[in-house]
Amino acid sequence: MPRSNIARRYAQGIFQLAKEPDLDSWRQELAQLEALLQDDVLRAAFANPSVTTPRRMELAQRLAPELRQETQNLLRLLIEHRRTSEMPAIRREFERMADEAAGIVNVALTTAVDLSDAEQERYERVLADRLGKKVRMDYRHDPGLVAGATIQIGDRLIDGSVRTQLDRLRQRLAG
Repeated sequence: MPRSNIARRYAQGIFQLAKEPDLDSWRQELAQLEALLQDDVLRAAFANPSVTTPRRMELAQRLAPELRQETQNLLRLLIEHRRTSEMPAIRREFERMADEAAGIVNVALTTAVDLSDAEQERYERVLADRLGKKVRMDYRHDPGLVAGATIQIGDRLIDGSVRTQLDRLRQRLAG
């Protein structure tokens, strides 16, 4: 999934503002802000050009008065620049930066069959050993792989699926 430059810039600003022991509270705060911006009433108000920026801010603050001042400043910037739709991408990018700072790698493992708990633990342990970092696994199931697995680590894809091997063989035989 391509990362937005806008989201990356906002996330970098938040990350620089956040301090290491406070990253988890920022994760929660950004999740709360993202949920707030998904509110149907608020989205309708933001989509309406007749609703002024100060009125939009007022509506958002009424729905979430508990947000810390820094988060309200972020919300104000997003509203003023009409970038509230970027919040999910901003949150994802912040999560990626926080994980990186904590030495955590996100891995998506897609297999042709569902894995047992023991198999999932084995994959997690082996990948953590190979990468030399903690891993956060996302297990997916895709019967279209036929057999084997694909492993997505950041922007890197390791494809050990039978489907890909069959596709390569088909191309060699056709070409």
